[in-house]
Amino acid sequence: MFTGFELETPPKILALAMYLSFMLMTTANAATSSKVMVLDFQLNDLTDLPNAPEELERINYLSTKYRENLEKQGIDIVPVADKLKSDLETQSATYLFDHVEYVADVVGENAADYVLIGVALKPTYLFVYPRILLIDTKQKKVVLASAFQLESSWSDQNTTANTARKIAEVVSAAIKDLENKN
Repeated sequence: MFTGFELETPPKILALAMYLSFMLMTTANAATSSKVMVLDFQLNDLTDLPNAPEELERINYLSTKYRENLEKQGIDIVPVADKLKSDLETQSATYLFDHVEYVADVVGENAADYVLIGVALKPTYLFVYPRILLIDTKQKKVVLASAFQLESSWSDQNTTANTARKIAEVVSAAIKDLENKN
């Protein structure tokens, strides 16, 4: 017991200790962040004029904005495996969406913890339904399946950008929830 003497921590030392604690927590979180492979959306156009150049441009815009928003949400995006790039070029728009275990095998545990596959279903000229699958590569199973609806014209870039943002928010929340459980 101290009598007549107070032990006080100088403010600079306290500030330094708080800063180091913050940096340690940030570094620990960064070290455990999941790696995610994000495939561009594929257009599954079922209309009478499938894959019109304008529609392909719009799906590319959706993919670009989606990826940008995922990065803003702090998702650690890794490059797409060459085999999957080849499959995207040579297979149907829904091939990878329909072959989850194959995708997980190609990616392997070391390349990414999760893979995001997106397919934009266009059954009519009025609606587009971007659908996503989040695949856990270790478990080789879908851990998130979600669909969204675009009702306005695809030529409205604001609607497309807003949808990309909403999809990214759903994915980010799911990944953070999965990380917290592990």
